[in-house]
Amino acid sequence: MIEFEGTAALTPEQADCEATREAEATRVKAAHDQEFAAFTEASYHQVERILRSACRDREVVEDALNEAYLHGRVQWSKLRVHDRPIGWIIVTARHKIRKDHQRHLREAAMAPEDLPTAPHSNIADVWEAQELLRGWLHRLPARHAEVFQMAQEGFSNQEIARILGLTENSVRSYKVAARRGLRELAEEAGYVAPDGHRRQGARRGPR
Repeated sequence: MIEFEGTAALTPEQADCEATREAEATRVKAAHDQEFAAFTEASYHQVERILRSACRDREVVEDALNEAYLHGRVQWSKLRVHDRPIGWIIVTARHKIRKDHQRHLREAAMAPEDLPTAPHSNIADVWEAQELLRGWLHRLPARHAEVFQMAQEGFSNQEIARILGLTENSVRSYKVAARRGLRELAEEAGYVAPDGHRRQGARRGPR
């Protein structure tokens, strides 16, 4: 009869417990993978719209999104219990964009980007309307644009304040300022309010 010394050998009961733990770990990992995949599918484009409201470089935004979601998968066991894990993704992606921007500034002086081209007069097409709005958002202060887009995506003032590190009063002020700025840009481009009137004081152009 062969005898085993030390802890190398497992009793049948220990082996069963080890197999059970491994099976449970595999089951939990599979469940978390499925949860995270569903979360990613549901939130990705929403986060993308928020980030692109302040950053017009699609490649930079996509890189930040990919990195944020990779980190999010690693942290999912903790993130999944949060009320809005999407907030963590937004903060992580914004931090990546900010770091990349600072690195580019250190590497070389960057020429200012051109303003968006004049929009086409017909905005019936939904995609064209979205691109038009994004172009106007890029002409607002970045923080105003972010707050406005997050509000459009259904975030409450409290949630926006927590994610962006602002007070709720600041969030409300930025939303008002963003709407005012967008209204002025729309009127400047020749669009009118639903009642057919320009806002008082809007530029009318040459008579």
